[in-house]
Amino acid sequence: VAMHAKAHPEDATRCVDGVVANQCLMASLGFTDALSRAGVRYLAASPETMLAPGVPTNVAQAIADNAGDEHAMARAVVDDVMRTRYDVDALGAYAPAAAFDVLDCDPARVGAVENAIRSLNDAVVSAAADPTQRAAIRHDVQGVDGMVRMPDGKTLPWRADRPAIAVYNRIAADNRLGTDVRQRAKAASEAVHGLVLAHAESANFTPFGADYRDAAGPTAHLPTSRKQIDPWASHGVSETDNEFYRATHGAEAARAIA
Repeated sequence: VAMHAKAHPEDATRCVDGVVANQCLMASLGFTDALSRAGVRYLAASPETMLAPGVPTNVAQAIADNAGDEHAMARAVVDDVMRTRYDVDALGAYAPAAAFDVLDCDPARVGAVENAIRSLNDAVVSAAADPTQRAAIRHDVQGVDGMVRMPDGKTLPWRADRPAIAVYNRIAADNRLGTDVRQRAKAASEAVHGLVLAHAESANFTPFGADYRDAAGPTAHLPTSRKQIDPWASHGVSETDNEFYRATHGAEAARAIA
């Protein structure tokens, strides 16, 4: 933004309204939070894998045609992505994304998510002092597959990036857990759901043949083993060295159950 304003002083007061991410795994809570802090209002991205050439260019028209209605804009963008089919001999006809979302990066909404997840993580840390409760929470988190769900992908480093809403709903519905943890998990799920302006996912994504029906909304870094914490560290990339992970006490929760 600063570089553009320097080259075009007439645009100095403008900001980035939205980001369309044409890469895998970008619909995450950490990235949403970072964009929100930078003043970006919308994120259109996949929580899952994307296949080249990715997001179709006609989403620009979908955005322009619905500039005055964020919900219509979000639905049009998601529809364009998920209805597009590319045809490659080796793969057949395939969509560019296994799942796709448009997320609201409004600071108030993102702040509500941070507060709700921090509250849940604090309750998880307390509950995990009881081995039975720890085992139940860990089982719930493990019960939601991480990304990317390609064949033979169990050892890939993205396995701890799980659909946040699905994980929190599973915890909220677990009668083995105390009322406090379950209520906070429900509140976390509802807060994250409040970010989702539109989404769609595939029940059988070609060419992986995997089910992504719970991949609705952004992912969260939710490791259930020590080796899943920052699996990109050897490549100089951290999923935990960011304001969102610190603000939500992610490290404390990970140590409690991983």
